[in-house]
Amino acid sequence: MCCGKKRAALATQSRGMARPSNGPGPEMLAFQYVGDTSLTATGSITGKTYRFAAKGAIQMVHRQDASRLRDVPNLVQLD
Repeated sequence: MCCGKKRAALATQSRGMARPSNGPGPEMLAFQYVGDTSLTATGSITGKTYRFAAKGAIQMVHRQDASRLRDVPNLVQLD
């Protein structure tokens, strides 16, 4: 088989593969702030800053940071 046919076969196979969506994905989890003011938390693994501007604010949090953020008072993981 020449390389042109190999390339065509690979292209045909890759068309059927699932592509990642633009949504939050399984690596992201929703957290809601239930305190009375505002809160800024920094992920212990990713170093990302999560800003909850007011009561009821929801942020998507990377799964690697979630275990530490679950321990923050007034911060609740949503299902």
